[in-house]
Amino acid sequence: MEQLWQIEKTLEQASGKQYVQHTFEVPSGIHRLKVVMRYDKPGSSQLYPSLFDAVGTYRGTRMKPSAVGEVILDFDMAQDYASAGCIPGEIVPGTWRVQLDVQWLDADTPYSITAYADDATPEAQVFTPAVNNGRDDAGIYRGELHSHTHHSDGSAPVADVVAAARKYGLDYLALTDHFNSAGWQELASLADESLMVMQGIELTGHWGHGNLHGLHTWVDTFIDDGSRTINDVIDDTHTQGGVFSVNHPFSLNLGWRYHELDWQRVDMLEIYHHLTGSNNVPQLGLWDALLREGYKITGVGAIDSHDPHRGQHRLGQVFTCVQADALRPNAIINGLKQGQCYVSLGPSLEFQASSNGHSVGVGETLDATDAVTLTARVDELAFPAKLLVMKNGFHHMNVDLAAGEPFEFELVDDRPVQGYYRLELYARTRSNAFEAAREWDRTLLLSNPIFIV
Repeated sequence: MEQLWQIEKTLEQASGKQYVQHTFEVPSGIHRLKVVMRYDKPGSSQLYPSLFDAVGTYRGTRMKPSAVGEVILDFDMAQDYASAGCIPGEIVPGTWRVQLDVQWLDADTPYSITAYADDATPEAQVFTPAVNNGRDDAGIYRGELHSHTHHSDGSAPVADVVAAARKYGLDYLALTDHFNSAGWQELASLADESLMVMQGIELTGHWGHGNLHGLHTWVDTFIDDGSRTINDVIDDTHTQGGVFSVNHPFSLNLGWRYHELDWQRVDMLEIYHHLTGSNNVPQLGLWDALLREGYKITGVGAIDSHDPHRGQHRLGQVFTCVQADALRPNAIINGLKQGQCYVSLGPSLEFQASSNGHSVGVGETLDATDAVTLTARVDELAFPAKLLVMKNGFHHMNVDLAAGEPFEFELVDDRPVQGYYRLELYARTRSNAFEAAREWDRTLLLSNPIFIV
């Protein structure tokens, strides 16, 4: 390998969150480029390099957030080859840029970045899009909206994550690697009629995380230098026909702190996140506060899987169940936009509201000038459970459900008010009318609202 460039610097702990830019020259005639960053990580310091070519095209991001000690983050790419986290393509001559995203530092941190030209020709990686990405049947489809591979901080390659999605019964899978679109081509090649896949990115900012779903091209999610805002990212996502979700908003240092966010632009909010424990409680509170203010934001669930077969990260433990006209990306995106979905850790749900001879389902709006009749059917219950009817975010009534048998109920509310109804279902451990039913670790199902005007 021929060394093209090298830089050695030290980041001072007091410098705080920032982007650091470095540029280097790539001569013409280079067919394979390698860029290697090394730094010593004493604790939870996080440095994420991203690479941009001479025409400004994004070529990947590398990250190893759980590593300690010497951390090596490498880019390796050619026309038809790229290592994990990297985008293949022409090695364009000219000025390339390494952007170092300093998320946080525990100590003064020396680092080096070296660029090499390599004459060795790697074996080409060619991924052909699958003939079918889903199918045209209408139905309620369950899937995962938040997953990672080795292209960011996940442990498994794309093929393993897709295989796990099939094994654990998903109908659709969204890939949302941090910053990165590197897994999209392989993902598209692995779809079929039984498993639909969606291309996404997780915005991984200094003040919060969010998922961009339904993308066709990479969106610039680097918003912490003042040149772009979170609202710009959402607008770019919507331009592609996609949707934006605020992720794990109460996850401490990874929680949501972009106070300039225009909530009118937000499509979805993670109301149940499998890794954040009791933080799920304030997430429901935030959602209800937004709903009461008139924002029609869809509540979704997530594993946030970084290992598709292991522990809390295993796929298939939480589903966002979407009613859609087809198992296709556009149809699932539309169902999410309309709020025609519910979060489930197992049970299935049908939920309607009617008044004056008109009936609507989840995500829809009912014009109620008289009493409202709520009907619901809950099935696939593995545990005795308590079903709560929530009215404008407050407890309205509850009923105990037995395990095993489908449960149907009807409730007439002769005092409807403008707002919404939604349902929550929790596992019941003992017979006690005064027990605290809304404990996050007993969550079985959370519906989206039916709105009342």
